[in-house]
Amino acid sequence: MKSDRSLIKSYRCLAVIILFSVFAVAPVPAAAAEGEPTLPRNGADKVGAVELESARHSDIIDELNKLIAQAEALRAGNAEFPLQISRTRDGSDVNKAFPWVYARETKGLDLALWFARRAPIFWADEATAWLENAMEDFAGKIKANGSDPYFRLDPGPGKLAIEISAPTNSWTARAPLDSRVPADFAGGTYELIPYPFADSEGKSDLLKINYAHNGTSTFGGITVQSPLSPTVDVPEGSTIEFDVYYPKSAQGKYMRWRIRNIDSNLDSYLRDYEYNNLNPDWVGSYNGESWLRAHHSVTSSVGMSSNFVLELHGETSRPAETGTLLVADIKITAPDPNGVALPDVVNRENQSVVAPLKSVYNRENERFMVGAIGTGPVTGTRARHYKIFVDGNNLKAESTHPLGPSWLKSVTGEALSGADTTPGLGEYNFPTDAYQAIRDSGTPGEYKSHAHVLAWYNQAPAWMRQIIPANLPAGYNGTTNFYGLGNGVATKVPVDKEMSRRVQFNHTMHVMRHFLTTDAKYGSSASRGVIPFNSWDVLNEEVHESRHGELIPQDPNNWRTSLKHTNWLVAMSDNLIGGGLEEHYIYLLFKYAHIAAPNAEMAAAYKANYADLPEYMTLDGHDAGGSIDAYVVDNPPKLTYNDYGIATRSKARTVYNMVRELNTAWLSDPLYDGRPLIEDIGIQGHDSVGKTLASDNQYAMALYATLVDQGLVSGISYSEFDLKMPTSAPGGGAIAPAVLNVRQSDALGYEYALMYKLFTKFAPYIDHIISWGVSGSGWQGSYVLFDGEDNANAGYYGAVKPDRFILGHSYLDDYFEGEYEKIQDGYQIDLGDLGTYTR
Repeated sequence: MKSDRSLIKSYRCLAVIILFSVFAVAPVPAAAAEGEPTLPRNGADKVGAVELESARHSDIIDELNKLIAQAEALRAGNAEFPLQISRTRDGSDVNKAFPWVYARETKGLDLALWFARRAPIFWADEATAWLENAMEDFAGKIKANGSDPYFRLDPGPGKLAIEISAPTNSWTARAPLDSRVPADFAGGTYELIPYPFADSEGKSDLLKINYAHNGTSTFGGITVQSPLSPTVDVPEGSTIEFDVYYPKSAQGKYMRWRIRNIDSNLDSYLRDYEYNNLNPDWVGSYNGESWLRAHHSVTSSVGMSSNFVLELHGETSRPAETGTLLVADIKITAPDPNGVALPDVVNRENQSVVAPLKSVYNRENERFMVGAIGTGPVTGTRARHYKIFVDGNNLKAESTHPLGPSWLKSVTGEALSGADTTPGLGEYNFPTDAYQAIRDSGTPGEYKSHAHVLAWYNQAPAWMRQIIPANLPAGYNGTTNFYGLGNGVATKVPVDKEMSRRVQFNHTMHVMRHFLTTDAKYGSSASRGVIPFNSWDVLNEEVHESRHGELIPQDPNNWRTSLKHTNWLVAMSDNLIGGGLEEHYIYLLFKYAHIAAPNAEMAAAYKANYADLPEYMTLDGHDAGGSIDAYVVDNPPKLTYNDYGIATRSKARTVYNMVRELNTAWLSDPLYDGRPLIEDIGIQGHDSVGKTLASDNQYAMALYATLVDQGLVSGISYSEFDLKMPTSAPGGGAIAPAVLNVRQSDALGYEYALMYKLFTKFAPYIDHIISWGVSGSGWQGSYVLFDGEDNANAGYYGAVKPDRFILGHSYLDDYFEGEYEKIQDGYQIDLGDLGTYTR
């Protein structure tokens, strides 16, 4: 302690001597005010130099003042976590979970601040250097034991994998590793090309493999090699990493990659690639196709490596064919020998003891409902924390409408396979108990249901999937006149548009009215009663996964050529698809939902316009002589269009364009009922922790908020929210329900905090946020708010107190640079050609 005092005294004496010397030799003139230097007076011919010198001095002073402000903030802490000063030997007078220092540890920074505040301009560089060093030293003295989920000091990067070598991209052909690959590759070629997708900034060239198979060899293939730089002695635990970009047309063509970095063959298979996944890693559009990305990680051979061999094998027993794959970012990585492994996070508080999420977020406090996936009786975590519930599958057409009606015929009058059931209730299978249990849980009206989904390109029954338009050609052709295949289409049967409309009209009437009425026609009863729904997804994921990335830059108002045109849905429009919006299949699907669950205005309009309704609406007894009064719903479910990838701005804009035009057209429809056609825009939010995720979502939120402000939409929802931990995230990647290390955990909590702060900012526009998982894991190994032991994880704490979590994990500010500032109230959001939006 005595030596510390002596050192401080020495510093103070030195500072005083320096200051005295400066003022004695070059005093600041009396005319100088508030730290501003007096300008030299050398005559009019020196004015330019004077102004330049003045500007330089002003910049120096500004920079020093900024540094002083930063040092003062470091010394004080922030509003959530003021820095504690301990005046005991053991720190027993502070809460060690939060930032603290010993009193003696403040003296170096205090002295540097004292000098910086008083230093004349000539000593600004010295004052800056001294203060920077003092700040770095002081930051290293701040302590916290990490026991509170809302605060952690930087735990370090961990034992990360580092690149130790990579191919030089000087690729040459070589003899195949597998003798079944033709020596001439059957004409297959390779080349380096620029990264071809929209997100090309900063991306390196890719290896393009033009595959060919002659149909006679066991399988096709191609073999290339490149020197490694540097030559490296590959240690144990190393991996070979690379990305593959592949089109949807690659399905079934390819078997495996064979790799060699020494003398042993290493195999990694392509058979596991996703093609029809509900939310895959879409990259973009190239050569007229949608492309996806897969990452390979293969345990490397150990030893001296100077060359890298990559061989593609086609699938066996295939006909003659060609194809293209792109390969990028090949590298050999090894654990950093100087790294220190991060400890796993310990989630200490069970869901039963933390504050209910729904006590923070609810309509009563002018926010929004929170919910989770899962139907049936509401108990446990669902009951304590959530208000609204959804099932991922049981209301999809494959489940609810397994049998087709016998009246369904092709354009030539032939019956469709699977469509041989007596029309009516026998076609259907309803998950009544799942939603009745929600209705009957808790007090009356305590819990609510969200329905997912009436129509989409996947999980339709086989009899429905075979319907194709009578006149449209297959495959996108740059116009609206095409149809695309939904998932699982094996047989194609042309059906005229009136018949196709009748299919979807009946499907919508039966499914919605089964729950929302007591009519026995729909399998309900007065004794069972109405099973209400807060909201209902009418259509899911009909915007094409990648085409918008090309089309929106060309035309910011595009949407009609950016749709999938799922075959059994676009058959409702057929050759009228490019005409008036009232004939568009999406318009019709939502119109049917308005009729199925009518308000009083719809019932009146339906009766008044009954004579003009198309015949297919009147054939199957869904009204009583033109009256649907018996089906009026006092509080109809909000009718929602639901889609993923809305954090991609071109897709967000495509959905905006679509909803704006369809809803505007609805205002002049004879059946307009005072409600928007598409009432809510559902954002799935199956996203990943990322540097700009919050601000990208804010762009979409602002777009859709303008539609609400114009009265064209009722609101927004996040219908399927969870977060993946990619390899690029702080602490590295992870797949739920794996336990996270502390850095991963903090990054997860920080992202959830940013998103819930964003939700709160737009709360007047949001109906609900649904977590796509209760505990453990969500969609595709994503993380939700509770871990596999039902303990609150960092995501929960970030969601409950966003500002506190973010301010308590400032070591992650660099990774999420600017995100917290962008989602503050008053930030101006750039909407491009639509102007700006401020909230």
